[in-house]
Amino acid sequence: MTEYTDFDISSILEGGKFSTLGKIEEIKKEGNVSYYKTKFLTVKITSYGKNGFKVDILGEEKFKGLDVPHIAPSEEAPAEYVLQSPRKGQNFRLSVKKGGVPILGTFMEYPSNTAPPLPNPENSELTEKMIADMDGINKSENELTDTIEIDEPRDMIKLNFHIPTNYGIYGLGENFTTFSKWGSSLITFPRDNFYLKANQLYKGIPFFLSDAGIGIFFPHYIPMKFDFGQTIAGLISVTIPTTRISFYVLFGSPKEIIKNYLLMTGTPQLPPEWSFGLWVSRWTTIGYKSVRRIKEILDQFDREGIPWDVLSMDPHWTSNYYVIAPSKRYVRTYACEFAWNKDYFKTENEVGDLLKEHGKRLCLNIDPYVILSGNHIKDVKDCLMTDTKGNIALMPKTDDPEMPERGMIDFTREECFHKYSEIVKDLIIRSNADSVMTDLGEIVPPDAVDSHGNPGYMIRNLIGDLYQASAYEGVKQAKGTGIVWGRSGSILKHNYPIEWGGDSVSSWEGMRTSLRAALSACMSGTIFTAFDSGGFVGSPSRLLYIRWVAMGALFSHFKIHGTTPREPWNYDIEIVNAFKELLHLRYRLLPYILKQAKISLEEKVPMIRPLILEFPDDEVCKNIDDEYLLGNDILVAPVFSEEGYRKVYLPSGKWVNFYDRSEYDGMRWIDTTVSINAIPLFVKKGAVIEMVDQPVGSNVETTLKNNKTKVIF
Repeated sequence: MTEYTDFDISSILEGGKFSTLGKIEEIKKEGNVSYYKTKFLTVKITSYGKNGFKVDILGEEKFKGLDVPHIAPSEEAPAEYVLQSPRKGQNFRLSVKKGGVPILGTFMEYPSNTAPPLPNPENSELTEKMIADMDGINKSENELTDTIEIDEPRDMIKLNFHIPTNYGIYGLGENFTTFSKWGSSLITFPRDNFYLKANQLYKGIPFFLSDAGIGIFFPHYIPMKFDFGQTIAGLISVTIPTTRISFYVLFGSPKEIIKNYLLMTGTPQLPPEWSFGLWVSRWTTIGYKSVRRIKEILDQFDREGIPWDVLSMDPHWTSNYYVIAPSKRYVRTYACEFAWNKDYFKTENEVGDLLKEHGKRLCLNIDPYVILSGNHIKDVKDCLMTDTKGNIALMPKTDDPEMPERGMIDFTREECFHKYSEIVKDLIIRSNADSVMTDLGEIVPPDAVDSHGNPGYMIRNLIGDLYQASAYEGVKQAKGTGIVWGRSGSILKHNYPIEWGGDSVSSWEGMRTSLRAALSACMSGTIFTAFDSGGFVGSPSRLLYIRWVAMGALFSHFKIHGTTPREPWNYDIEIVNAFKELLHLRYRLLPYILKQAKISLEEKVPMIRPLILEFPDDEVCKNIDDEYLLGNDILVAPVFSEEGYRKVYLPSGKWVNFYDRSEYDGMRWIDTTVSINAIPLFVKKGAVIEMVDQPVGSNVETTLKNNKTKVIF
């Protein structure tokens, strides 16, 4: 896989020397709104009572059109919170107490940043404090004492928050660092993050929360740098390349904060039932390149008695994904022509028709890039992003010098947003397809400008959301229900399910990273999410493959996909049988899974729940990143070793082993070993799990027609 020559956003977030806003010169109050005038800026605080508060820093508007549509918070937290605002003559500092205990504030509490006066020379007695003050020991940095700083050119802001390190920090969207963000630093600047590098991400989501009872949300698409105690332990610093910015501080438990966030930013429609079945795919170089090959796959699944629902086709379906370069070799274009590859397929609808005959669905890989020398350019030439001179803004090239020039759809223009929706709608209808895999979209031509004059590097998050929304609307117009399998996006991406975690490595650590990223996404409001079971890059060993399949089978959505074949018969009969049992388990659990999907939407809570989300008062749950709840009642503990052994933590309450019905008291660790056809599952005692009776059908629809039994654990 080649890499792009990409824009270096860190240079934009360097800034000059940051300093205090100065003393508060005037305070003006109007109902629940207070204005604090300082030497350099005015700060507005809007109180929402038990919901939290909003801070508006009213500097110069440097970037326009990059605010995220949302509504004010409305979900009240039951606990008693107190916001302590600054007084006239003080520096601008905010602090919050919960039940009398400080949970948000400044790192230090020195009253000022000014150096103390020198002692009177006639006074020969120098106290220890005087000497320390003269040496600068008692002079503190602004970042330790002030909530808001401004840089010397007066065009950037740095925010400083102290949350005690005995609490965890979670979220900031899907990212690939540790689950609790302490010690990490991230920029909400999307990249094509091949291998899932820890310092890069696909989706920039400036929202994080803590089990301290605080969530902080920035409703903006502007890239921001978050330092979660990497520079100074316990100090969270947020660097923002503008002086006009807003953020919300939300009160409540992690679950209450996420509910408030989803009330503010929206919740999706329930995905179609068939989407909860197995999705099958291969990377384009080994993809299903003929109707005959697809028939073989259909027949093989039928022979093995393995249910599945969706064939997801990588870019080999489309023409000109590979083109012949002047050197007479094939070059990958990373662009979508929206026309079927006639070298592989005779008609546009033959694959979709074949799959429908067998009760399966078709998903087609697309992206927002256009080859300037291709056939699709005539349909969208007026909708490509342009530079300041009105010329087509060019995408950065990979390290292949013969890669053809490409442009990108300008989703910021309403007519182009709708045109792309129409293109997707037309593709779905003429292909008899049901969904699209909205691949790529993170990188925007750096020389591009939008209608507000914002540069391309500043609008990546906005473009990601609009791309996903436009494709989703196209599918919805064609099928009545929208669904995309999307990689890029930002704050509003959760409204366009399903979220997919990108190009993971086929290794045990890659498996752990994929889960951590999904759990971080869920702590940021993602309700439905998935990853490539088996990993995308590489050839997973038989045991890594089946353990990852087991985790995927107990997730909200489930797909096998990679650069080498991921169908189970590419291993051995033992793996085939284990795969079959795990798939039967998922399909038998479909009544429970579908019920929990509906509950998650109604209650505005992720379907995949990190333990800290459900058990925020359990100290052990703070850093558990390898277990989760599937819905309300089933605890899943994936196995990350060949031996099948792991320790499982059971939170408070009573738990029942799904397989042998043995019972355990919570708040304890237990040892467990499972064979390759199982995954450690524990059910809350007293829970009623509805399951389909054996045998399962060949897909979701036929399976749900079977008799069902309610099992009391």
